Amino acid sequence: MYSWEIRDYLRKRNYRLGGDEIAKVTSYQENPQLVQISYFPSVNTYYMKDDQQEEFYFEPMSYDEAVAKGLVKSKRKEHDRSERKE
Repeated sequence: MYSWEIRDYLRKRNYRLGGDEIAKVTSYQENPQLVQISYFPSVNTYYMKDDQQEEFYFEPMSYDEAVAKGLVKSKRKEHDRSERKE
């Protein structure tokens, strides 16, 4: 994606992404112009910067919320503790 596409993508989603959306927007393969991607857990925010010094911010939604909204293609496998061998 070009930087203007990232900007529009984030704006359309109200700067709140989940599941596969996060993987898409933070991919260096899909977005080779990105030079920095950081996550700040204290404020639950991703920060990205491109090679033209444009900055992007967004908030990741919880995994459960992303699943509920259909934003996760492959759900985490639920492990049944009773089936574990000790």
